[in-house]
Amino acid sequence: MDPKIAARRLYAELGAPDIPSLLAAAVRHLGIDVIEGKAETIDAMLVHIRPGKSVIAVNTKRSLYRRRFSLAHEIGHYILGHNSLLFSGSGGEGMIKRDPKQERAANAFAAEFLMPKMALSREAHKYSLRGLARRYLVSMQAMEIRLKELGLVCKVRC
Repeated sequence: MDPKIAARRLYAELGAPDIPSLLAAAVRHLGIDVIEGKAETIDAMLVHIRPGKSVIAVNTKRSLYRRRFSLAHEIGHYILGHNSLLFSGSGGEGMIKRDPKQERAANAFAAEFLMPKMALSREAHKYSLRGLARRYLVSMQAMEIRLKELGLVCKVRC
């Protein structure tokens, strides 16, 4: 499934909630529990506890914006059916690795879900980069990448 289409579909199923409640509405709709914890190297992780029951652990050591993108990224893994994790034994004993294609797909899902193309197309010219990032509750770096990906220009030089 195309990750951008999957993100748009979930957004529509949720009834296009407001930006601050978007992720809470998504995990509630999907029946995913979210737990918070502190870790040095992991931003977030999707864990399938049993069939039909999943949990996303989010690292509270990260910024709010990073936590939001990481949560959306893990929701992307869930929606896209990315169930398999690879455990790396070289260079990082016990490190969990995902397929790079799956990681790119989950990032594309998160970007479209948090910063929808249709909404940004209507609003990018009205706000500065900082204003857009604040409006969508994402980092300036994430917003800048998204605007470039979509070929959009914000109000003030990006």
